[in-house]
Amino acid sequence: MNIYNVIILDESGSMSSIYKETLQSINEVLVGIRKNQEEHGDQQHNVTIVTFEGNGIKGIKTRRDRVPINDIEDFTEKDYRPGGCTPLYDAMGQTLNRLEGLVEENDKVMATIITDGFENSSEEYSGKTVKSLVGRLREKGWVFAYIGANQDAIEVARDLNISNALNYDASPEGMLMMSVRFREVNRKMSEGVARKKEPGFFDMLFDSPAQNDA
Repeated sequence: MNIYNVIILDESGSMSSIYKETLQSINEVLVGIRKNQEEHGDQQHNVTIVTFEGNGIKGIKTRRDRVPINDIEDFTEKDYRPGGCTPLYDAMGQTLNRLEGLVEENDKVMATIITDGFENSSEEYSGKTVKSLVGRLREKGWVFAYIGANQDAIEVARDLNISNALNYDASPEGMLMMSVRFREVNRKMSEGVARKKEPGFFDMLFDSPAQNDA
């Protein structure tokens, strides 16, 4: 069974203060995904990492594209150079629409958005468009999580039709703590898939007791 782990990562200028910790956190998440596959031999985990900064679509970069977890290279400084604004809607819209055309009906997808600020520079997608897109993909069984700092992540996620949300502190310590929780979420997803259980295990890890993408 193919499982696609999609990380849509803020690369705007404000992420500079937690630059090294962000790199470390993403690589620790990759370690966790690799371990998930080792524990569940019938699962093939693939990773997509997309970063976003600047204005509109031109600031969105696909750093890893559906790479099997055993073949993926670490996330390094050449992959991540914070600067510019926050085209969150364009990053989500472009990434999700493209991936939808590439995955098979029975594939599992978990898409996680990580940002330390609000949308402020998208040109092609609106919040309303992204909300509709997320809703349609959730009906297909896709699981979404929104991890945000310097905002009410639960409220922002709700506006995007995402019910799994986590607030984190945009500090070195906060970023590393976030990665620990993120790894645990991925572990539980793998376990749920192995048990043929509908995704409903996020409520133990995220901030709202009502959060559940089932």
